[in-house]
Amino acid sequence: MDLFNSLENLLPKYETVLPFSKEKVSFTPFRVKDAKNISIILQEDNKKLALTSLVDLLNTNIKGTNIMNLCIGDAEYLFLQIRSKSVDERLNLIYNKEKLQVFISDIKTRNSITSETIQLTDDVNIMVETPTIQDLLKLNTLEKDELIKASIKKISVGGEIYYVNKFVTENLQKLIDNLPMTVLPKLDEFILKQPELFVTLQTQEGDKEVSGFLSFFTCR
Repeated sequence: MDLFNSLENLLPKYETVLPFSKEKVSFTPFRVKDAKNISIILQEDNKKLALTSLVDLLNTNIKGTNIMNLCIGDAEYLFLQIRSKSVDERLNLIYNKEKLQVFISDIKTRNSITSETIQLTDDVNIMVETPTIQDLLKLNTLEKDELIKASIKKISVGGEIYYVNKFVTENLQKLIDNLPMTVLPKLDEFILKQPELFVTLQTQEGDKEVSGFLSFFTCR
């Protein structure tokens, strides 16, 4: 057995159950080579870049789980569990230039993985699902408009089903742009119901909740 494999076998192994998919995952602590990705996740304002680093980091430290099939809430939760075993239970955050500490155990979860059919007319329906990491990595940003795009999976017109993953990006955007305005509140509501982590910060301005995709890692 070579030195690398010997060291690999000596690493402690832990298990956790993901809060949204309920999948049991085995993981090892972060290694020295993970430092760059950790820095990007905790400090980078570009959420898409932080997401890419998060995926790379998780793929290095888990086995037997396909990260691409997870929702972002499960991926964030898994990162925090690995960090708690690798560094400590505290995250150092900055909120409105105020330095704060949050214990990982204080970060909560809410909502669940879901799918819905939104009816536009008697003949037109939109099928939406919680986006996976694979869906999110295809987006340009992680802003709300892009998240809506990632959530739409199928459109039924007169009983004929059109799968969104077969559209090229430009045609998909054109399709979304031409949906009736009445669908927007329903899509907004669906995005608000997605699995997420949240934490309440005790600031000089009072208690402030921080939530959303990768928000509390880099809140400013």
